[in-house]
Amino acid sequence: MDASHEPDGVAVIDTHHMGRAHVVASYALLGDEPALVDPGPASTLPSLEAGLQAHGLFLEDIRHVIVTHIHLDHAGATGLIVARNPAVQVHVHEKGAPHLVDPSRLVSSAAMLWGDKLEILWGRTIAVPPATILTLVGGETLRIGRRTLRAYDAPGHAKHHLVWFDEQSGAAFVGDNTGVRLPGVRFTRPATPPPDVDLEAWLHTLALIEALEPRWLCLTHFGAFDDVAFHLADFRERLVRWADVVRAGLASGQSEAEQIAAFDALGADEAAGLSAAQQVALTQQSGDLSLSWRGLARYWQRRGA
Repeated sequence: MDASHEPDGVAVIDTHHMGRAHVVASYALLGDEPALVDPGPASTLPSLEAGLQAHGLFLEDIRHVIVTHIHLDHAGATGLIVARNPAVQVHVHEKGAPHLVDPSRLVSSAAMLWGDKLEILWGRTIAVPPATILTLVGGETLRIGRRTLRAYDAPGHAKHHLVWFDEQSGAAFVGDNTGVRLPGVRFTRPATPPPDVDLEAWLHTLALIEALEPRWLCLTHFGAFDDVAFHLADFRERLVRWADVVRAGLASGQSEAEQIAAFDALGADEAAGLSAAQQVALTQQSGDLSLSWRGLARYWQRRGA
């Protein structure tokens, strides 16, 4: 990615998930204590290493792994990184830490979705030693060399989600809480898979991000965007629209298959202006739309809607 389109002191590393650009990003915080924000899945570790080497860094140079949340596409490589470099400190929400220490439930859940494609997609996820983990709940300040990061509890996409704000660059590392987007495209898409989607909490998190007045939004899927006001407004509008559509579908008496088909059609209509290649990348970023329908349906069903 062009350095002019990156926050100060931050490198956007394309991990080329499944060989495709602009699907999974990791962020290298450059300086006297190099760090990684969301190292990505275990399957893309070689691409991550290549991206670090382009900035004169090796895994052995990394001092911190900073996690927005523990889903495999964001943090699956953490165990392998610590195995290579035991000096790394891992920073993660206290609700997510147990799944880094013992990823068996996380991997089993992913296996139910991906079956025999699991390891091809996400690689071999291994445990992170508890001694390397520092847990947070939000409100903490992390000093990395001359850099100050602030952690914020940020549920919505997941209950163990953090947003990290870098005072040096003005970048907010938002994980999946502002959706997915392709570079150069003014279009956002929510990712709302089960089990933890919470619309009410999510809207509070969006207000929190807005109040930080970041200069950049750093998305794992994909890249750093400086049109912050547009991005947040576009994402909020679409997230609420999707939630309303799913709620209306549940009340309609239609079958689940009919509701998912209608939701798929909505997503296709929204993305109709993208090229075929962009639509493929967008789907790889956000996952199958049926998963997003299920996450929102679960939210409404828990609320008795």
